[in-house]
Amino acid sequence: MKLYKSEHIENLHTNMKHFSKTLTVGIIALSFVMVGFCQVPTSQKLDPNMALSRADADGIIWLDPRDAPFDIHGFEWMDQDHIYRRLPVHPDWEIRDAVDQLSNHTAGGQVRFSTNSRKLLIRVELRERSGMYHMPATGQSGFDLYTQDGGNKRYLKTTRFPHDSTQYQVELFSDNDQEMRSFILNFPLYNGVNSVLIGIEKGSVLKEPPPFTYQGKFVIYGTSITQGGCVARPGMAYSNILSRRLDAQFVNLGFSGNGRGEPALAHLINQITGTAFIILDYEANASKTIVNTLAPFVNILREEHPDTPILIMSKIRYASAPVGSTADELLMKNRDFQKNLVEERKRAGDNNIYFLDGSTVLGNDYDECTVDGVHPTDLGSIRIADAIENAIRDI
Repeated sequence: MKLYKSEHIENLHTNMKHFSKTLTVGIIALSFVMVGFCQVPTSQKLDPNMALSRADADGIIWLDPRDAPFDIHGFEWMDQDHIYRRLPVHPDWEIRDAVDQLSNHTAGGQVRFSTNSRKLLIRVELRERSGMYHMPATGQSGFDLYTQDGGNKRYLKTTRFPHDSTQYQVELFSDNDQEMRSFILNFPLYNGVNSVLIGIEKGSVLKEPPPFTYQGKFVIYGTSITQGGCVARPGMAYSNILSRRLDAQFVNLGFSGNGRGEPALAHLINQITGTAFIILDYEANASKTIVNTLAPFVNILREEHPDTPILIMSKIRYASAPVGSTADELLMKNRDFQKNLVEERKRAGDNNIYFLDGSTVLGNDYDECTVDGVHPTDLGSIRIADAIENAIRDI
């Protein structure tokens, strides 16, 4: 048998380790290449309408929508904190960490403006990557654009981008005619926005948008459903649907899983200027505890808004709560509590408080209106908006 000297063995070990490391690095590199290739869906490779391409920014100037004459809404503490956030960075009342983090989600944010630019682009930096299992990236992290012609508002386009990216640049509008148009740009529902710039053609005119028909603000406090889970794009959140239909400013204070009726949120709502209507839709997160939180919450609101209309909506019917089920019994119990509270306050002289039975708003086919039995699809969101719009107009 052939014998090897120790130095030969050591050299062999060294060579094997080097080969092993080289092979490992090679496999990892190849894996990244293959993963990157596999991440492009077949439909996106085969259908030109689904392909992604970087927007052409030649001849474009980039503008910050926080500057005039842009009209930005949904961020009530913007002048104080200068960031896209739904609650103050340092609130006067302590809020839970979950609410603090969700405040960075830009649900309900809007930019309105008029321009004769033949092209509109958007450049975005998000706080985090998309990745919700039951909500598309277009709703979680996308913007969508509407045009406004008088009272008519029409959807134009949604940003399209790789779902795992935190930065994108997209063309949202292109036309050959250079005429003055008014636009509404809706912010992402379930992500934060570090920065956003709007691109228009050099030499084009930028003006203020037409004023809202209704000058007061509608403030909605609620849950994931209020925040917009889980619609396909921002314009389909029910607060944004209502904003278009009523031509009014809406402030979306929906906090996913965390709309629990805490007094701090009522105090913060009281800090919002120009509030003309308040909607409370938080039973879905409060459940049985709503019997302890709702009356104090309303009492705090009434300290600053003694005559402002308040609409209380009970929870929508989930797919798991058919009539006669145990879940239905709790739904009816909480519904009746809220309805009775409103009636009691009316008898006590509070004539501007109202109740909407949320268990009926999705209709008889309520089980077809959600993505997961709980969170509305676009259809479910439209039906919620229908019910609230009718209630507001009746008031």
